[in-house]
Amino acid sequence: MRLTPPDARPRPGVSPYRSLLAQAAAARGGTVELEEAYGFVGRYTTPTGRTRPIVGKALGLNCDSAVALAADKDYTARWLAADGLPTPPGLAIFSPAYCTRRALKNAAVAGRLPETSAGLAFARTQGLPVIVKPNRGAEGRGVTLARTEAELAEDIAAGFATEEQLRIEAQVPGRDYRLLVLDGTVLLAYERLPFAITGDGERTIAELLSDALATLATTRRGPRVVADDPRITRCLASRRLTPASVPAKGASLPLLETANLSTGGRARDLTGTLPPEAEALATAATRSLGLTLAGVDILAPNLPAGTEGATILEVNAAPSLDHFAAESAAHRQRALAALTDMLARLE
Repeated sequence: MRLTPPDARPRPGVSPYRSLLAQAAAARGGTVELEEAYGFVGRYTTPTGRTRPIVGKALGLNCDSAVALAADKDYTARWLAADGLPTPPGLAIFSPAYCTRRALKNAAVAGRLPETSAGLAFARTQGLPVIVKPNRGAEGRGVTLARTEAELAEDIAAGFATEEQLRIEAQVPGRDYRLLVLDGTVLLAYERLPFAITGDGERTIAELLSDALATLATTRRGPRVVADDPRITRCLASRRLTPASVPAKGASLPLLETANLSTGGRARDLTGTLPPEAEALATAATRSLGLTLAGVDILAPNLPAGTEGATILEVNAAPSLDHFAAESAAHRQRALAALTDMLARLE
């Protein structure tokens, strides 16, 4: 495997993270090298000659146990709740295949694991709609909103086709925020807006969607969503719309229930504008999990106005800056400053 310095110049079709790493390393007086084939692994050499491995977006700032805890969405939610932090009610359920394998090792444990029926019972008690998500995963992959018990059963079956464990979670109303925390300080804060199209009164949703996806492809912000994504179909159906519908001129139409930037969402920069209690909520979650670096996702009615009704949705131990940086030159500079601070922490 050959390691080479990434190009510090932003280039279309190339992850912004690579050039950001190169620029941040140069700003610190160090160097970054990535393997040539995919740029997924590499190393940062500090100004004093110390080397630190890089794997994906993980720079080695967090300890392995804290990373493992944050990667498990159900454990994370219950851990934070035990520390008195607000998280959505939820339940982890296990696939039949996993339970069968587990029974070969410990039948008593396997017999206690909640399965599909427990997920359906949770939804009946909690009330629909509910969120269905892989218990491990990122970037909105596999996350759905089930409004009926039939949709829930369908989503669980689809989820178990690729996942061993799902989390069924109460849908919490609110706007979606991401706060990037390093060493107890919020470096970045932004609101995440769902993937949406704006009507012109002439073109159909299908036509507008096609243009929107083409734009995402050119900005390196996809493809985590496709035109025939069943989540889009379900979202439209909930509004009694189809791909052939023609939105009114100027009408903004969200196409997904989630606001992940990786699935076409947009970022509204709020860095330095949130009240102290909002930043304190994110730093408390990071500290509770034993993390040095974290992206804390918070749902709230209006986080810039305060934390009333706020809920910690997830915590990411290796937060990506790619999609945020791709939004604009100003966003890129924010991301570069944050990444420079991260590299400084490795020295």
